Amino acid sequence: MQQQKINTKGLDSLVKNFASKVDKRRPEVIYGIYDSSKQSLFTRVDDFFIDHSKVPLQEKAYFFHLLAVMLDAGVPLIQALKMLANRTQNERFRRVLNTVAFMVVQGKKFSDSLARFPDVFGEMEVGIVRSGEAAGNMDKMLFRLSDQMDKTHELQMKIVTASIYPIAVLVVLTLVSVGMLVWVIPSLVGLLKEGGLEEKDFPFATQLLLGMSSFISGYWWAILFGGIIGYLVFKVWISSENGKYRFDLLKLRMPIIGTLIRRVLVLRFVSTLGILIEAGLPVVQALTIIATSLSSELYRMKVWEVISKVQQGERISTSLADSPFLFPETITQMLAVAEQSASIGTISEKIASHYDREIDNSLKRLTSLFEPIMIVFVGFTVALLALAILTPIFRLSQLV
Repeated sequence: MQQQKINTKGLDSLVKNFASKVDKRRPEVIYGIYDSSKQSLFTRVDDFFIDHSKVPLQEKAYFFHLLAVMLDAGVPLIQALKMLANRTQNERFRRVLNTVAFMVVQGKKFSDSLARFPDVFGEMEVGIVRSGEAAGNMDKMLFRLSDQMDKTHELQMKIVTASIYPIAVLVVLTLVSVGMLVWVIPSLVGLLKEGGLEEKDFPFATQLLLGMSSFISGYWWAILFGGIIGYLVFKVWISSENGKYRFDLLKLRMPIIGTLIRRVLVLRFVSTLGILIEAGLPVVQALTIIATSLSSELYRMKVWEVISKVQQGERISTSLADSPFLFPETITQMLAVAEQSASIGTISEKIASHYDREIDNSLKRLTSLFEPIMIVFVGFTVALLALAILTPIFRLSQLV
């Protein structure tokens, strides 16, 4: 990301703009000093939900970028933190930044203050800030960090956007089907019986839907109870050591979607490795941060294995080469070149850019594949419902 110096007039305008966004009515909460027990019950409940809320990734990326701009312009760290705390609309993040600014005023390092909130700032962010403090180029490292977080957020949005269409179709179709089974089918059956058509004369599709309707209406409580029990059993299973790895392997082996998940995890590995190495962190420390940040248990286990081999003097690329299912051969070959040329950061960034394009193309193909599948599925469901409803009506009209 290109860094640009800000002149004095531009900086004054930026400060005034931030100051105008400060809401004077909001109390300043600093963790460790603020005593919620002295507040009203409503305030304590509100504080509980605020303190247990999540800080969006985009909010953090914007914070690191603006902080880098301010530090590059010569704004003192404490002043920048207070200005950004007042500007954010996320109450949880505002309290965290106020506390971080207070700790820095008390003489704590910025990185140590961030580490005070591991649920907000991960090990990667803290490690990069700590490296920037040691090297004296914090603004540069914050620019890289914000850029990396922006890319991660953009990837998340692409995945969410690609999944909206099939999920929305399935939810609407399920609600319509349940509504017809609970209300339409019983009314239709009553109408047909009044017209003289016996239940044995119903077509198979109508009898099938009638059986499903009777089961749902009569045993809805059993379905609900069974769903809750099944969900709890599933949660216990994936919490176990064996179930956790088996479920993770099942996700990675799924057709199309499994390939996409593996690409996302490889992208996360190489992009994080590149930025951490460029930040000046030792290889083992960088790999340790990656191992704790990956969402896949199998990839975590593999990275821990790589750390053990690297500590024994083996290269990263050689340690990854025996797992082509997790790390394709092209990745290990490019990392081998990067290690030989001592350019892991640069080549990792190029690999990440390549995988970002691959993921984008995979999402487009996945979306284009889901559309005809959804059309066929919806068409089949509508045809079944129409056949089950219209066929007995035609028979009844013939009897009349």
